[in-house]
Amino acid sequence: MPGIDLASLYGSKWPEPAQNLARYHAKHFGCRMVRNGFPVPQSLRDFLDGADDMPDAHMAIISTDAIHRSYGNGLSISPDFVQTDRESTRFVSCVMAAYIGSIGIRYEWRENGMHEGYSQFFHFPYPLINYFRTESDMAIGKTRKAGWFARLLQWANSPNAT
Repeated sequence: MPGIDLASLYGSKWPEPAQNLARYHAKHFGCRMVRNGFPVPQSLRDFLDGADDMPDAHMAIISTDAIHRSYGNGLSISPDFVQTDRESTRFVSCVMAAYIGSIGIRYEWRENGMHEGYSQFFHFPYPLINYFRTESDMAIGKTRKAGWFARLLQWANSPNAT
């Protein structure tokens, strides 16, 4: 499938439940950071306290082939992928994911903010699924092309399709 229809799932008032879903996952990621001794970004704390966005973080809906094969219907979490500065004195980025079956949420934080073009899944009524082959690809953000059926559905549901 090409995406998740949050408007169909939550109804016409989808933005608030979508933000609550994102906050649920943000809390999970923040707890993982605390458990592993990583500093929790202020933007994540502010998001949990009601901010609409996190300018230095990105949350996306994902599916990872390796997780699908290994955990199909179960719950799983990715390893924590962190990067430090050259002197190893502070964290400069963090990537992690949590899955229910084959669908998950990927959280990425960067000290210097996200590049332009990143958008949060919870800002859209029909966010696309980002597909990855492996957890390593997920960690570095190397997506793969969606399957032919998902691409067909994306095309059929695009505003330009006639």
